[in-house]
Amino acid sequence: MMNKKVKKWKILGYKTNLEWYDIKTKFKQLLRKITYSWAFQKLICLIISSYMRLIYYSSKKVFIHHEKIFAAAKNKTPLILVFWHNRLMMIPFITEQPKKTYKDYNFMTLASRHGDGQFVGKVMENFGLISILGSSKDGRKSSRGIDLASFRRIFDGLKKGYSLGITPDGPRGPNQKINGEIVNIARISGAKILALSYSASRYKTLNTWDKFYIPLPFSKLCFYFDEIEISVSKNCDEKTMEDIKLQVEDRINFCQEKSQEMTFECQIF
Repeated sequence: MMNKKVKKWKILGYKTNLEWYDIKTKFKQLLRKITYSWAFQKLICLIISSYMRLIYYSSKKVFIHHEKIFAAAKNKTPLILVFWHNRLMMIPFITEQPKKTYKDYNFMTLASRHGDGQFVGKVMENFGLISILGSSKDGRKSSRGIDLASFRRIFDGLKKGYSLGITPDGPRGPNQKINGEIVNIARISGAKILALSYSASRYKTLNTWDKFYIPLPFSKLCFYFDEIEISVSKNCDEKTMEDIKLQVEDRINFCQEKSQEMTFECQIF
């Protein structure tokens, strides 16, 4: 095999025999180390949380069927709230009023253990939510599962009447397809599944796998909760569970469409 050409690079006034590939690799490693550092993530979480509050408090808002969460909090009835990953940004605000009304009510979120998932978890904690890191192994490609300790935390919270928020197409897709454990969690815990979504009159979408949705300040926001709560029998078979997955997908899509309709039909005053 032919040896790679080695080009000398002048770094800080000194010549080096490092290849350009090595320099790029080392730079990426350094950048990754900085972005995953505690101080950097703390700063970015603060900036993002502040922007989310700016959107929420500068915008006109409406909550459709929000009483579903109030009823669950009042009766200590556990709910599994499901929404697509691209609508994650404004979800913490759906818990604001129920938590003020019922002091012992809380809201759990499930995120993966890789860097991006931990970052999302820290943002959620800024709003007083309980962040549970659910991956079973280290590494990006193996971070979809839920380990036993995380399952225990989820079930303990559901027993207390807390709600659990999950993006069933996260953390890496496929977009708007359930790939997680939500139906199994509902089957074991007896908690009902409730779909929801939100839309904004002014927004941007990122060029990511999920087309992440970022509302802009001074918008109209519509949070839409499904009227149907989906129950999962403890004795249901695999085919029934697959059918329930499809039903959940349909209900999330329905909520997303309804929130968009109500936003652009100017039903928010």
